Amino acid sequence: MGILETLEKNRVPILLAEIGAYLHDLGKATAEFIKNKAKDSGKGDKHASSEWLPKEIPDLLGNIKINFAGREDTLWNFICGHHNKENKGKDEGASKEDEGMNKGDDYRDDENCLNVREIVQLLCASRNGFDGIDSGTDKGSVSPKWAQRIDHIFIANAFGFEYYKINLDKAEDLKHQICESIKKVVNCFQQFQDKSQGIVHFRKNIFDETRDPYSIFLGETRRSANDVTLWDHSYSVATMMKCAMAYLALNPDKPFDPLCTDLQVLCVGVDVLGMLAKGIRIADTIGYWKKIEEAFSAIKEMVEVTYPMGNEIYRDTTGIYFLVATVDLEALKCEIMQKTKEIEPELIPVTVNRQLQVDKKLQCRTKLEESWKDALKKAIPEMRKSILEKVVFPVSSQRFDPGEFSKDIEENRDVCPVCRLRTVNENKDICNVCTERREKRFETWLQFPSNTIWIDEVCDHNDKIALLVGMFKLDDWLNGELIRTLTFIDPPPQNPGIKKEFKKYPSPSRIRRIWETTQKFIESAIKSTIPKELEQRFVSDALRLKRLQFKISPNPCVPNHSTLEVNVDGVKFTLVCVDKDQELFVSVVNLQTLAKFGKTVEEIAKSLEGKKVKIKRESDRRWLEAKLSEVKPAERKHQNYSPCIEIFRFPEQFMVLVPASEALDIAEKIVKEYEIQFSKVMDRLPFHLGIIAFHNRMPLYVVMDTARRLLDKFGSSKSIKVIVEEVSDATQPELGNSKKLTMRVENKREEILEWFFSVVTKDPEVKDIWYPYLRIDGKPSDRKLCFDYTNAGDYVVHVEEIKKGDVLKIEPSYFKLYYIENAADRFRVDEDLRFLNDLHRIQEIRNRLESGIWSVSQLYAFWEVLRKIREYQGEVFEKFLDSSIKNILDVSQNSERFNEIKEAVKNGLFELCLHWNFQVRKIKVGKGNQDESKN
Repeated sequence: MGILETLEKNRVPILLAEIGAYLHDLGKATAEFIKNKAKDSGKGDKHASSEWLPKEIPDLLGNIKINFAGREDTLWNFICGHHNKENKGKDEGASKEDEGMNKGDDYRDDENCLNVREIVQLLCASRNGFDGIDSGTDKGSVSPKWAQRIDHIFIANAFGFEYYKINLDKAEDLKHQICESIKKVVNCFQQFQDKSQGIVHFRKNIFDETRDPYSIFLGETRRSANDVTLWDHSYSVATMMKCAMAYLALNPDKPFDPLCTDLQVLCVGVDVLGMLAKGIRIADTIGYWKKIEEAFSAIKEMVEVTYPMGNEIYRDTTGIYFLVATVDLEALKCEIMQKTKEIEPELIPVTVNRQLQVDKKLQCRTKLEESWKDALKKAIPEMRKSILEKVVFPVSSQRFDPGEFSKDIEENRDVCPVCRLRTVNENKDICNVCTERREKRFETWLQFPSNTIWIDEVCDHNDKIALLVGMFKLDDWLNGELIRTLTFIDPPPQNPGIKKEFKKYPSPSRIRRIWETTQKFIESAIKSTIPKELEQRFVSDALRLKRLQFKISPNPCVPNHSTLEVNVDGVKFTLVCVDKDQELFVSVVNLQTLAKFGKTVEEIAKSLEGKKVKIKRESDRRWLEAKLSEVKPAERKHQNYSPCIEIFRFPEQFMVLVPASEALDIAEKIVKEYEIQFSKVMDRLPFHLGIIAFHNRMPLYVVMDTARRLLDKFGSSKSIKVIVEEVSDATQPELGNSKKLTMRVENKREEILEWFFSVVTKDPEVKDIWYPYLRIDGKPSDRKLCFDYTNAGDYVVHVEEIKKGDVLKIEPSYFKLYYIENAADRFRVDEDLRFLNDLHRIQEIRNRLESGIWSVSQLYAFWEVLRKIREYQGEVFEKFLDSSIKNILDVSQNSERFNEIKEAVKNGLFELCLHWNFQVRKIKVGKGNQDESKN
């Protein structure tokens, strides 16, 4: 029997063991666990028993039996037995060292608890099982004195921002919700005659029903281990259990010992950004993105369910990553290639696997477990580095099959400008495959018309769009290096000379929590921050989010989804056919561009109805005469769309299109949220952000290529050294008590950074001694909260002990504000990056411009002078600049405003702001006037 057939045959026991491991800490999803772990509770921990769970749960889960390799166990035994130190299947010849590790609570008093058998033994922390591999050391690294107060128990993100306060009443409700879901799902599974199909539904439903509530319970409530949720820990443990079961199914002669299991990382690599850059319309780009998502989902189903050998552990713009059992993957790779070819032949994935480097020669089980952990933390970064070299073109003949596209190639036909692999048919501008991809995007839009797919609707009133490009640099967090900076020192008050270190370890669940935190931040930005900001700006606008419905005479006779260009009195806009039988068209344009015909939708409709116009279909070479026979406001379902389009999002990167006029405000909102949620690690977790604006006539592939070049530049950013100029106390509404650090870049006096670091938790009685550490140059000798985080002379110091003159090592966040005027501009996008906090300074200058202090003529005159005097340097430039500020802008040389303007000119921000607001946003300001750009 082949490898895949064996895994398919053992699907039921493998997935049941995965589910059992996922449910092993079910007792922690209770208000009782939270109360018993609260400060000064003095109560014992009974989460691995039936005491805190509804009475039906033990019998219900006890009736789900796992029969595997001649062994039997139950789902309930995963809960009640994973802390049991008496293992029925334990080696009689275990060493004293091994037995000494069997420490912990004994839950033998639970009548439903069986002696732990070999399957559950894979999980037991007391036997170096996966529960311990994931979190055992973490629990040993937090002090009991850092238990949270019962009325101040918070969940933190991976970087110390406490975002959720646990409510005990809600926790009790959630416990019953989870248990009711489990009962429903188990009963449903019991009804299936074919368990191999039933288990698929069981697994999906148990994860779907419990993921959200699991995410607001903690595996450990004490700080600073309150960053790993019950979901993070349970999913990581379940993944390793699943891998072990798959390994044992294929290696029946191997012992049921977690440390004897061999695992590997499998990556299916795809050049995501290269694929997206092929689109010439937004529908092409989004169509490719949806195909990538579809392929990833199909591969995930294949690896996790069809041939259950592991789980997804990460995905980004390089591909999708799985932790799987170490088996021969050639058959699986062939199926993956075939499946992706069926979904989208252009994907051309590369499949790479890499075994975890565990030192199996180690005799001491404790050291062997440490080797396991070390291998797990290196798994993703090492594979990402390997895959990056393989996903880009040129591709090998093994991956690219010319015959796949030969059937779509005809002689004497133009090559499709989108895929560039097929020819186009007569009277078509793209091939049939790319046409079908566009049509699917249209069908999706018809179902959800509030989610626009039309770039003309994203355009601002000047026909300009901006692509927001964001990136977290996660590499040194995913490999565990920077997690070590979260170790902290706790000198006992009675003997301050003694320093005790409490360490954070890069466990699989903590590494998962790292990228899930950034993923949630990006998801919130795209799904919440951006739409809300746009809605607030346009909610009272009579035109911005509206659409018109048209009938045209004579009927252009175009199929659904086809667009039609219309020219009315020199004003061009786009319609799309939504119902060819009813001859209905809907506008897909920002109606602000039609404001000359009326101030409301009704007025515009009345003005346009009956007008003679020129139209051009997609296949037309010339304009045709026509008449707008009927114009009225579109149906309600077509109104109030959101003028933004998500291109893609991953844990470390995203792209989204927004109106250019609003782009800077949206970016500032996102940056402010970053400065709140990641304030304690801004020096180690950079967030790079770019705004790439362009006219809607600019080819989309040029814009995407520009974005890719900018991301490459962001990804190659290096650490820099800064000198602390000033340290001061501050109070920020969102951060609470903070430290403000003013820093100057070493050897660059004009480059200044101002950062705020929160120094408190959400409990007003507890300071944060865990997260806000900064890397310092040299070895400081006079700081209490200071330690060597690499044991190689690399020190960090708590922000409250940072002093003026300290030299710090930081990972700066960069910002790029850019306008593409022609295709050649994309080659310069990686020049002159600015620090992220310059965005706030640009906004401050903009507010000055729009306040009505200066007229347009004054600003343009000043701008022109700046262009001329830039050729001078030193004292000559300074004199010309002083004179221009004083005489043209009429600002006193002794005023604070004078110095602000001068500084902004010298560092280039003033001219950048002028260019953006006058050339891109085209604002109109004058003395005593506000922004008139929308009037």
